[in-house]
Amino acid sequence: MPGLVWWDYDLGVSPQIAEKWETSADGTEWTFTLRDGVTFHNGKPCTAGEILRNFEHIKDPNSGSMLTPDFEDVEVSAPDDKTVVFTLTESFAPFLAILSHRVAMTDMDAYDGTKPIGTGPFKIVEWQRGSQIILERHEGYWEEGLPKADRVNWKFMPDSDVRLTALRAGEVDITTSVPTQIIDQIKESGEFVVDPIPGVGEYYLAFNCAEGPFADVRMRKAVAHAIDKEAILEVALWGHGTITNVSFPPTSPWFVEIPDYEQDKDKARALVEEAGYGGGLELDMPIPNWSPSAEVAEIVQADLADIGINVRLVEIEWATYWPEIYLKSDFYITYMGYSARIDPDQIFYPRFHSKGVHNATRYSNPRVDELIEQGRREIEEAKRKEIYAEVQRILVDELPWLWLYLPDITNGWAKNVVGFRQHPGDLLFLTEATKQ
Repeated sequence: MPGLVWWDYDLGVSPQIAEKWETSADGTEWTFTLRDGVTFHNGKPCTAGEILRNFEHIKDPNSGSMLTPDFEDVEVSAPDDKTVVFTLTESFAPFLAILSHRVAMTDMDAYDGTKPIGTGPFKIVEWQRGSQIILERHEGYWEEGLPKADRVNWKFMPDSDVRLTALRAGEVDITTSVPTQIIDQIKESGEFVVDPIPGVGEYYLAFNCAEGPFADVRMRKAVAHAIDKEAILEVALWGHGTITNVSFPPTSPWFVEIPDYEQDKDKARALVEEAGYGGGLELDMPIPNWSPSAEVAEIVQADLADIGINVRLVEIEWATYWPEIYLKSDFYITYMGYSARIDPDQIFYPRFHSKGVHNATRYSNPRVDELIEQGRREIEEAKRKEIYAEVQRILVDELPWLWLYLPDITNGWAKNVVGFRQHPGDLLFLTEATKQ
């Protein structure tokens, strides 16, 4: 379901329900002008008043919305039917990016959490939870000639082999995450289309920086010098990704080129000895039970054994791993990944600020805190780039995370599907897709 703006294919923010916006010189007031002719799926006009009601719900601490913390200090008003104004207590540069991420508008008169009524190209006609969602064309959609398809049956198939079998059998037309080990084979056979594009999700090793052996930065750097990232990319992803030591791909405006740690196991062993663990170290390494955790962790395990760090891999169900292991910092070293974010604040504040809600490494650096706070308030993009470049250089030096790779997006689709585009954020938009 659309929001005021969306995260576009070029990793920028583009108009959606709002056709344009402007911000005050000090960055504390954002004014959005809605496009004409936007209606909910039930035909009700989507006015500024309806947008206001959505944000009143989001701001309500009793709503249960995961978005409440982002908007609790924001005043929202609708001076007329086409204008929505957000007033902030101080400048907040990531505000537009926040609006583009999971902030969808629905008809609050019909809101019950079971069949949301939005304004998007497709409307829900049937929702079998955990099984499928059947969508039909929204005849009142504001973009002329869209959507191209009349009906979409969105099936839930968690297992990649099941999805692949369904695509090959013609039971589905598009599937997500084609296994990387068969991509070259599929390309050669031509049985369906698969054309990987660079993604912006990030995968890494996380260290407990507050207690245990990796509270010593020398041990974190020892791991960085021990790991063979190229082997990880080839074995775990069959080469379908990008090796990295930062959060962003080279195509991102926030990318900073910083020299990576070269694999040098002699140097790694010397750092382990210097840190006082020359006699050897044994510890558990919990990993989430999704692919390719095991494949990555086994390579890490072998590389670390070569420098005297012996890890026992402990695979844990995701439902337990995320709240009980990762967020509670119940690890010394672990493998993890995050889905893509559009603004550096969405990555750095929650994960590396000392007060960040997802700071599972318990990393704390007053200079990094200061820079991240500056980055939130600074509205000139050139200055923000300088701020986040310094943040990234510090993080690469101090290594609360050891970034490993950015995986490619590897969707597959039938040869008679036209107009389908893959999104680098691994989002799925079907507005322009149809079958010949």
